[in-house]
Amino acid sequence: MPLPPLPEQKKIAEILSSWDRAVEQVNKLIEIKQRLKKGLMQQLLTGRLRLPKFGKPVQKKGELPDGWHTCKLGAYFKERRETNPNLPLLSITSDRGVIPRDEVERKDTSNADKSNYKRIAVGDIGYNTMRMWQGVSSVSGLEGIVSPAYTICTPREGYSSKYFGYLFKYTPMIHLFYRFSQGLVSDTLSLKFYLFSQIKIRVPSEAEQIQIVKVLYNCDKEIDLLRQKKEALREQKKGLMQKLLTGEIRHPDFVKE
Repeated sequence: MPLPPLPEQKKIAEILSSWDRAVEQVNKLIEIKQRLKKGLMQQLLTGRLRLPKFGKPVQKKGELPDGWHTCKLGAYFKERRETNPNLPLLSITSDRGVIPRDEVERKDTSNADKSNYKRIAVGDIGYNTMRMWQGVSSVSGLEGIVSPAYTICTPREGYSSKYFGYLFKYTPMIHLFYRFSQGLVSDTLSLKFYLFSQIKIRVPSEAEQIQIVKVLYNCDKEIDLLRQKKEALREQKKGLMQKLLTGEIRHPDFVKE
């Protein structure tokens, strides 16, 4: 393979390094936004920070914020047990939410017979029954079927799952899922719906839930935009590499008149 002269090699490396630095800067911004979101979740989901018109923040640990109430998860959700093998196959991921199964990189090990696969609808929360204690849950924006390894929770009439989608990703809540899971060792821990439904939580009014969701959703939107920017920079670098390393395009300093 022909190589450019050393000075041109250095210039190519310098150009590509500038894209690496740009990607690194975006990564740092993503980390900052993620820390901000985590901090907001810690404050908003516990009442230590209250949005305007919703009362005073709590001052003591364990104090119930004004307008909040304590209730079991079973009061907000019921289990969906429907099946429909004609619906598209979906997968529930910890970081990408509910997505079509063919977008998952790992090998498809699902059964050919989908008759016992569970229906999940828009607004349902699906979680991995044996990995809920690791935070594998998501609010679904799609309708389809998922493996029987998942538990599907559908909100009772008058309730929205969006607030709970964030709550279920909150670290102390994940620890609570661990405590309620049954099994001798980590590999066999399971949080079936009857156990899930007995967990007591503190919940703000529906109006406050909606405002909390808006704040956290805006955080997610900013993070997603930064991730898209990072991916665009990576694609740009890839294209530059293909052209610079083959001589298809060259730096002006090395183009002969």
